[in-house]
Amino acid sequence: MSDSDFYIGYKSKAPPHLARFLRFAVGSLLFGGLVLAIALAALQKPFDPGEFEYGVIRDFEGVLVESPAPTLLVTRESGLSPFLLVAPGKFGDAHLVAGMNGRTLHVQGTLIHRDDEVMIELVPDSIREVATVTDRQPSNAIDLGEHTLVGEIVDSKCYLGVMKPGREKTHRACAVRCISGGIPPILRTTNRDGLPIHLLLVGTDGSPINRQLLEFVAEPVEISGTIQRHGDQLAFLVDPGSIRRLRG
Repeated sequence: MSDSDFYIGYKSKAPPHLARFLRFAVGSLLFGGLVLAIALAALQKPFDPGEFEYGVIRDFEGVLVESPAPTLLVTRESGLSPFLLVAPGKFGDAHLVAGMNGRTLHVQGTLIHRDDEVMIELVPDSIREVATVTDRQPSNAIDLGEHTLVGEIVDSKCYLGVMKPGREKTHRACAVRCISGGIPPILRTTNRDGLPIHLLLVGTDGSPINRQLLEFVAEPVEISGTIQRHGDQLAFLVDPGSIRRLRG
């Protein structure tokens, strides 16, 4: 090894052999870091498609339906659409609209939506009954029979767009708090064609069963019960004692 292979700090240039090695080493590290970053990004799951229009307050008018979950039937170009109703934060809104079933209401709130499913986070003091004649009346429930489904219990507010992801174990603690506060729980599952479907979870008599579901939130479960169609909404009437936890 010659003296030229050694680098002295006060020299303006490193020896050619050492300079070539350093250029190769630094270039390799930068390239490797870029490849690793691209690979890690490619392995990440895409963001859920839901959206929360935070800070945007809109006006809505429709007929209130209290069961299976507080919902406002709003007229759109495609017909009547059910907009689930929740209060700000991690709370449901049953206390805000109690006793108003079948009445036409004007409300203000923020939209939360995922695909064709829509929710309104209400401005609590904006709810008022309007004296209008309307034919927008709640549909009678249609019984779709007994079914056994496998899926995950999530809170509807976060899942529809407030949080990403609003599902699985990374979201479990938040979902438990939301469902405890009265946010309608839903079962996310798929139909025979592999397409996602979401069913509101209620008791066999249609009453809320939020707290009875907490131990099963964000885990794979098997649930048996009766499916009912309420207009464009699907409700799953279940006995919480029959829910079976599956191995994840």
